[in-house]
Amino acid sequence: MPIYEYQCTACAGVFQRLVRGFSDPADLACPRCQSTAVTRRISQIARVIRADDVRSAADITNVDPSDADDPQRIREWGKRIGASLGDEAGADWDEVLEQTLAEEQEFPSQSRTTASDDLGWA
Repeated sequence: MPIYEYQCTACAGVFQRLVRGFSDPADLACPRCQSTAVTRRISQIARVIRADDVRSAADITNVDPSDADDPQRIREWGKRIGASLGDEAGADWDEVLEQTLAEEQEFPSQSRTTASDDLGWA
């Protein structure tokens, strides 16, 4: 049974739910406002890789802090990480990166979860 992460479009709350099968449950609703207008989010998965690979892939010593707000620079950095991790990044690395950046541009205030918006398990 997969654990899915959802975000409420009404109140921006984020919650997780253990789901039987791969379809969203019929009774899916936000635990904060009870809205049924929720979307499934892409959440992080755990992968076991060598620490040296992660350090070299995520090297940000040459990254200007102002680049954090530039989607093109973030895209380039993400693609470098994916290329250096190779198969460990997964076949859909680029697709997930592009989707995440698109969501960030479309919903900038909803893409970063604040502690008060993390609703935990529903």
